[in-house]
Amino acid sequence: MGSAALSIIATVLLLQGPPLPPLPDEASPAEAAARPTEITRTDYDRQFPRWLAQGRVQEALQLAEQYLETHSDDPQVLFDACRASALMGDGRSSAAFALRALRAGWVDDRALDEHPDLARLRAHDGWLQVKDLRAELRANAPPPQPAEEQPEAEALGESLARSALAQWMRRFGGGQYRVDEDKPMGLLIASALEPDAVRRTRTALELLSKQLTGHFFGQRQPDTVLLVLIAPEHAKQLFEDPRQGGIYQHHLRQLLACSTGAILRHEFTHLLHRGHMQRLGQNHPIWILEGFGTLFEDWTVGPAGGIVILPNHRTAETYDRVKKGVHTPWREFIALPDGEFMKDSRWNYAQARSMLAFLSHQGQLANWYREYTQGYAEDPSGLRALERVMRSPLAAIEAQWRDWVLQRGRQDGTVEGGEGVLGTTLANRPEGVRIDSLAAGGPAQRAGLQRGDFLLAIDGEEIRSVGDYLMLLAGRQSGEKVEVRFRRGLVNSTVVVNLAAGRTVTP
Repeated sequence: MGSAALSIIATVLLLQGPPLPPLPDEASPAEAAARPTEITRTDYDRQFPRWLAQGRVQEALQLAEQYLETHSDDPQVLFDACRASALMGDGRSSAAFALRALRAGWVDDRALDEHPDLARLRAHDGWLQVKDLRAELRANAPPPQPAEEQPEAEALGESLARSALAQWMRRFGGGQYRVDEDKPMGLLIASALEPDAVRRTRTALELLSKQLTGHFFGQRQPDTVLLVLIAPEHAKQLFEDPRQGGIYQHHLRQLLACSTGAILRHEFTHLLHRGHMQRLGQNHPIWILEGFGTLFEDWTVGPAGGIVILPNHRTAETYDRVKKGVHTPWREFIALPDGEFMKDSRWNYAQARSMLAFLSHQGQLANWYREYTQGYAEDPSGLRALERVMRSPLAAIEAQWRDWVLQRGRQDGTVEGGEGVLGTTLANRPEGVRIDSLAAGGPAQRAGLQRGDFLLAIDGEEIRSVGDYLMLLAGRQSGEKVEVRFRRGLVNSTVVVNLAAGRTVTP
């Protein structure tokens, strides 16, 4: 055992006052037989906040204790048990759980200092022990090094991600963010969303990761990355442009996202792509980086298990420019430096997506990317790989692309008059698409939907942004019936809605 660990133990033992009692004894054999031997984290995350919100604090505490019987070092659940104990007025047990949470790696100091559920803990003598242990742990923690000074070792990303998490909690903590770890995807997840939304988000990212690594990047990123699903009030402090909504910072191993829709898919693609670049020792140009990022904003799995790229708001932009003959010639586009590319980012993102979507439609995207990375030293621009895979000069490939864009038409995802709508005003929120208002007597209101409900899926297709919603409804006709899955509070439900003619109002 190291000297730091011995010092921590000595600090706790030498504090004045009687030692804290052990946690409550295990259940009797009869009680143990009457309840499940183990509970999954998914079930725990669904049930604990519900019981706490319903005032069923003792049941919430018992659930946490049951989970801790088999996962004794989970800092989030230990903190939950600390909260529940404090709400029940048991300051000593609350302090014991707080000490265990700190030793297990709890980093949200603001939650300990400010969370309203812990008011009784902070008024108890045990609070002094919590503060002293926290001070000892923080004093013995090694200071984070700048990214450029970090050694190139297996634990590089792990240390960067955990350092980023600690910094995030110091700035935005207070118990608002729950922290979990997804080791198969190499993610530390700090989320302000309710647990079911996090579960659905992880499932969606797992599917995207499987497709991207299987077809392009070979494996996930080599380092642990912090993923923060941001509360709206914090997003306003981070992004000057409200349309941005997300960023992946590779030097910090940190991905920030304000929603779980296209923005998150875009940035998560960057995460995996940059991890591949890191392993290869390559630096791909911006048209390829943003081409992949925008490409996987909207996609699905085809009948044969392959990738199907869906149209989105960028599709109409490309169609309009190509039809007018004012798109950027491919040779010029591929050579754009980063600064020039970003000066007209709206259009350049759209063209980059369309170029890669064309390759995907031709069944050549994975072949091109493999050819490109293998021949990177010869041509880092990607141009020669295009000509080799498509077996044509660049000008001929561009001509094929123009024809393809025009043949597809202007797929813009808007809902025109006469097409079917729910009769709602919608807004993108971190946890999904929220109904902000309903047309009086409209389809949604008649079906029982209410202001504040979150739309989760239409006819089994999940929606995570207003853009997803529009793409699903575009082309639906007035009078059609759709099955809408939604969440109200902590409860998910399903209703059937008869669509009406009109136009959906969006932000």
